[in-house]
Amino acid sequence: MIVKDAMHESILTTDPHKSLADAVVAMETLKVKRLPVLLGSRLVGLLTDGDVLRHLPALHEGLTPWQFALRAGKVKVSEAMCPTVLTTTPDALLDEAIHTMINRRVGGLPVLDEDGLLLGMLTLTDVLRTALKSPQNIWGAVRQYMTHESIGVDADTPASEASAKLRVASLRVLPVTEHGQLVGVIHGRDVNDAVGRAAATHGDTVMGDQFFLRGVVTRDLMRAPGSVVLASVPMRDAVLRMLETDVHGLPVVSDGGHLLGVVTVSDVLKTLVGASTTGQVSPPSAPPVA
Repeated sequence: MIVKDAMHESILTTDPHKSLADAVVAMETLKVKRLPVLLGSRLVGLLTDGDVLRHLPALHEGLTPWQFALRAGKVKVSEAMCPTVLTTTPDALLDEAIHTMINRRVGGLPVLDEDGLLLGMLTLTDVLRTALKSPQNIWGAVRQYMTHESIGVDADTPASEASAKLRVASLRVLPVTEHGQLVGVIHGRDVNDAVGRAAATHGDTVMGDQFFLRGVVTRDLMRAPGSVVLASVPMRDAVLRMLETDVHGLPVVSDGGHLLGVVTVSDVLKTLVGASTTGQVSPPSAPPVA
């Protein structure tokens, strides 16, 4: 399978001379997390939601709404975008693009033709949707691909420790337990949002998460477990659940609700790579990096 079998061609772009505020409106309206930046027809950068957050005015400066809007409106896309962009081509092998996404921890790759013109984007969501097109008989059960010794966190653990576990293990989501029972999940994006809110009212500090999450426990930031999967269900069903709930990982539980592990987007990506090379899905050979 090649990239053009999974990519989407209908994409929204922006211009480096546009204001960051205009780009934010476009991203929020269409619910996208990244915008390719074009100068004429040439790709010159990529603007992500993380880039936007890092370049908005800080609320702790005491700006009035008018001043905040004025300052934000003066920031250009060229000032916030990442000018070095990982890309792929439509005829590249999909598993090679997947390897790039896993190893470089990016959620999307612009797809360029041989002349460097933008043809579309390949995102994690595209890959998941492509996974659902695979024949059902090549999929095994979730237990074959999940991380059995899942890194979890207790509900009363300081949120700063949960943040450190997410960062060190390169995970996007952690199961939260209490007395061995799954009671929630904590997402990296929720931790980042909490830190961002605290930083906006205080200002930056070298202590980072430890300072901004002081007095906050994991229970305060966790979400309800929402979607979980049983170890016995087909991996394909787990992929569908991730798409339906827009998450990058699902806790795996026993019939009694005890946490057994976690299955992540990285497990899916490695599953697809195994299927493309052998014609049959093979369990990942290394721990997932979600």
